[in-house]
Amino acid sequence: MAIKKPYFSLHEIALLSLCAALIVVLNSTFSLPIKIPGHTGIYWVVPVIIGVGIVKKPGAGTYIGFISGILATLFGFNTLHIFNLFIYLALGGIIDLVGLLFFYRLDHPAAGFIAGAAGNLAKMVVNFVLQTFLGIPAAFIIIGIGTASITHFIFGGLGGIIAALVLSRLLKAGVITRDKS
Repeated sequence: MAIKKPYFSLHEIALLSLCAALIVVLNSTFSLPIKIPGHTGIYWVVPVIIGVGIVKKPGAGTYIGFISGILATLFGFNTLHIFNLFIYLALGGIIDLVGLLFFYRLDHPAAGFIAGAAGNLAKMVVNFVLQTFLGIPAAFIIIGIGTASITHFIFGGLGGIIAALVLSRLLKAGVITRDKS
């Protein structure tokens, strides 16, 4: 009987899990003292984009989102608790899709900007949907969604550019290599 090869290697699982843990660590220890919606996207998206850019397989971002959502729920971040899982899954899943669209060339600043902005906007949308589901009046959410979407886009994009530059430097330094396919 043939042994089925796992989708992610042990090395990839370790790397993706470390990226997921880094999101939770950044979220708990690093805070900017500005009160602008979405400003945390400048550092939330970086580990996801770097993880997806290194592993280059569909599902890498979703795996990072799933693990970071579980960790955020276990450590009690945000007021949504178990629903954090959906927020982090949306972030990782959208960055997965953008990575696939750009053939995992997330080391380019434009691709990084789009991936970061899309991931941060997906996180915002899921957050608003969950808040509506939990009973917050839709009028309050609609009023706040305009400014929040612009700031989520900007900060997520800036985080994506940072991730692209870091990933590019890792490639140039030879820390990671691109496969020939």
